[in-house]
Amino acid sequence: MVIACTRDCYDTCIFDDNYKPLKSFPFLGFTCSRGNADLRRNKINRVLSPLVEGKETSLEDSVKYISKIIKETPKDKIIHVEYDGNQGLLTWYYPARLWNLLGTLSIDYSICASEGHEAIKAHYGSSFGALPEEFEKYDSVVFWGSESAVSFIHGWKLLQSKYKITVDVRISETARRSDKYYLVRPGSDGFLAVGVMKRIFARGVSADILDDEATLREYVNSYTWDEIESVTGLNRKYIEELGDLYYDRRPLTIIGFALGRTYYGGDAVSLISLIPALLGLRRGFFYSNSQGWGIDFSYLRGLHLSKPARIAPMGKVGEEVEKGNIKVIFAWNSNPIHSLPNSDRIVEAIKEGRLTLIMHDPFINESVKLSNVVIPSPTFLEKRDVVYSYWHDYLVYNEPICEPKGVDEIRLMRLIAKQLGISHPLIEEDEWKAVDYAIRRTGVSLEELVKNKVVKVKRYYDGFQKVKVNPLPRLKEPPVGEYLVFSSHPNHTNSQFNEIYDRPKPIVYNCCYEGEGYLESDFGKIRVIFKISERVPKGVYYMYKSGLFDLDDKPVNSIVNNAINEYGGTPQINFTKVRAILK
Repeated sequence: MVIACTRDCYDTCIFDDNYKPLKSFPFLGFTCSRGNADLRRNKINRVLSPLVEGKETSLEDSVKYISKIIKETPKDKIIHVEYDGNQGLLTWYYPARLWNLLGTLSIDYSICASEGHEAIKAHYGSSFGALPEEFEKYDSVVFWGSESAVSFIHGWKLLQSKYKITVDVRISETARRSDKYYLVRPGSDGFLAVGVMKRIFARGVSADILDDEATLREYVNSYTWDEIESVTGLNRKYIEELGDLYYDRRPLTIIGFALGRTYYGGDAVSLISLIPALLGLRRGFFYSNSQGWGIDFSYLRGLHLSKPARIAPMGKVGEEVEKGNIKVIFAWNSNPIHSLPNSDRIVEAIKEGRLTLIMHDPFINESVKLSNVVIPSPTFLEKRDVVYSYWHDYLVYNEPICEPKGVDEIRLMRLIAKQLGISHPLIEEDEWKAVDYAIRRTGVSLEELVKNKVVKVKRYYDGFQKVKVNPLPRLKEPPVGEYLVFSSHPNHTNSQFNEIYDRPKPIVYNCCYEGEGYLESDFGKIRVIFKISERVPKGVYYMYKSGLFDLDDKPVNSIVNNAINEYGGTPQINFTKVRAILK
């Protein structure tokens, strides 16, 4: 028996039945501080019984209460919010069938990687990039907007002995451990990519895998060096140095999700992804491979037979609640108060009785504490599921290694449907048959997976023929100002593991201010602790994205930028213009 860690992480470690990481490639016999603490965490801070308006009740009565709420609320005022707290196909995707069948609102699943997926697909037909085996073939790597040393530890291990280059807005841990690093102003990465390509063209190149090299050359040359230097804050000689490193070394490029969450971040990802193609590298980048396995996520969600009433951008849920367009949130597999932009609007609406929050969760977190209804859920250590990775190409049949607590997502979905009097093939289809159908294009059957537990995907969908140069963006110069940015914490996955490592303090690392004060944006103000760091340049304020509550327990996301990017709808939460106010 094996079990994969299902949380939102590149590595997707696979463990044996004693929860020891496999020593095979690419798991290499080690895991992170979270994986080491999973069994201990599984026993504490659990939701143990259903709660309705703060009082313990039975599962039957809580389902009746939920059904009453659904019946009494217009369906276009109900939204289901679920994301990547657990990457299992049955945990995350399948339960959306009920809500899509009801015709409620749906989120657009945009807050993390969708911007980059769509930007890369525009050129390559797919965002599928390098596989772990291909990492080892390169002698150098560029980490562009990626804190891989912290958030991608097995990829980092495979690349640790290579010549390492980092591009970031601060001296990240990845930058500190690299051979070279280049710091740019927030939101200027697209201009730097143009500068790199200008240097590559100057060195001489014939990119046979581009469909229109001449158009790309003309586009790149339409930007002047003065413009590129001014926007990025980098001297031309350093930009040309980076271009020379690309030209001479042909590195693998790791493109970080953070780029899609910055100012017109899809434009930056689009241009960065073209650099390897300009050098003749077929899949010379890695972003996320999840869309390359051929898993039919839409079928799992029931979108072949039903559609939501409307799609709400994740960046705008708080705003929609404030406007009264959402009256009920049903959330599973996510912590909306922690994760959604402007979530103070959600908190306020719950406290004032304008919004009902229903949480299905294993652990007592910020959202659970505020909820009108809470249903206990089992963890990934307590149930069967099929797990995929957005890096390596293994599918895993997870089996429980701990005694289950709570009610799983599919059983709860069916209990609510029954109480509502709903009978429909989407609800009644055997979930395992649905999974078998959804993974059919991977070349792996459920029967094979159940038998062998872990199986390599046999077909890949990289969409590759010629790389399309167009569409090329007209880059927009980011506004001058001081900006708040976020990155991963080594001991937390978003809000997970506060039970083990405590919730981080709201520390804002910066170049100039020390002590308690306020960080203010056009969206609001939070009370924080400023700490001077020589690794953060002027104009940048940096926080771990796990410590997203201020000294007054107000969500840090209260003040983040919810402007929507153009490719995948990802909000610009890594590009929030702020002002520091010391007490």
